[in-house]
Amino acid sequence: MQIPSTEEWKFTDVRFFPIFREYAKRLNIVETINTMVDSNMDLSPGDAALAMIMDTLSGRTPLYRLEEAFKGLDSELILGCTH
Repeated sequence: MQIPSTEEWKFTDVRFFPIFREYAKRLNIVETINTMVDSNMDLSPGDAALAMIMDTLSGRTPLYRLEEAFKGLDSELILGCTH
């Protein structure tokens, strides 16, 4: 396996998001919301709620334009989903 050169590396500031995601996982926040809300959306209601919670804890006040707030960040690392 060849390690990519440092020019190919991409760094982003994920702050506390992975830590909070682990707490949310232990509290079953996403699964609880998903069982309470029936939906056929691409992004589950639990993942959307988790994104709103993390967005609020990050200090950003509006709970809209979440896609812009998380743009450029590793959504799989932060939220545990690929959407």
